[in-house]
Amino acid sequence: MIELLSTAAVIGSGIVAGVFFAVAVSVLPAVQTLPADRYVDLHRKLGEGYHPVMPLVVTAGVLADAVLLFVASGAAARTLFGVALLALVGVQLVSQFGNVPINKRVHALDPGAIPADWQDPREPWRAWHRLRTAFALTALACNALAVALLR
Repeated sequence: MIELLSTAAVIGSGIVAGVFFAVAVSVLPAVQTLPADRYVDLHRKLGEGYHPVMPLVVTAGVLADAVLLFVASGAAARTLFGVALLALVGVQLVSQFGNVPINKRVHALDPGAIPADWQDPREPWRAWHRLRTAFALTALACNALAVALLR
């Protein structure tokens, strides 16, 4: 059971960290260059592929780390699984209370009728994304190290 859970923890946190890293270094710089109407349209399309897959992957990682926190052998490994758990909960909180509200505002816009007083959400979205990317990378590093200690 520990092998299965630790594999799920590493794969889950690895997928999240990898996707977030790719978005941070590739997607966001490209999105910054788009005019508002094209940005809104692309933002909507990117969200279609992201939801509900990524929240489920994060939740699977949270569950694996939560169980490993209690069943893994060795205090150091359990501590690392605990830190990974907290980091993935951080991902969830930042997503839910930082990025998702911005996503909802962007999705409510008509790309063909951007208001003149529209406040571009790209910078705040990017800042929230950077924070959750740091949490995801922390979770991956902690899970990988914890698994190495189990060997």
